[in-house]
Amino acid sequence: MVFRALILILSLAGLLNALYFTLAYYGRVRKARWVPPALCAREGSNCVAVVRTFYAHAVGLPNSLVGIVYYLGLIGWVLAGGGQASPPAGTVVWLHGVWWLLVAASGVAVVLGLYLIHALWRILRVHCPLCYAAHALNLALMVLLIFVNR
Repeated sequence: MVFRALILILSLAGLLNALYFTLAYYGRVRKARWVPPALCAREGSNCVAVVRTFYAHAVGLPNSLVGIVYYLGLIGWVLAGGGQASPPAGTVVWLHGVWWLLVAASGVAVVLGLYLIHALWRILRVHCPLCYAAHALNLALMVLLIFVNR
């Protein structure tokens, strides 16, 4: 129960972060007053600048857009009963199949996150607190997903 609640909360946080980066990617972030300035809310900040690099679309689409799909998948899985000791009747097989898919996707997200952190530090030489938050969320979600079905 606790794992499911944590997955839901972290997925919602990841969704908000991904929505912010998607808006930044498409040039819709100017002065986002709802994001503290220390977390890259201004146009021209490192986090907004990062979305204009090659690394912001490592899979062909904006990484944040892929993240939105991932976080919505996690939220949907939890709301459908995923990770419960006794899932609703008739959902066991497909919930378990979706769990495997989400574990695989989270593994890819963590590996890609390590590469993107390397790119931030060593290639772009910038710091992006919201980027780090997204990668930390993905690692935490992967760990929670692995333990929720044990």
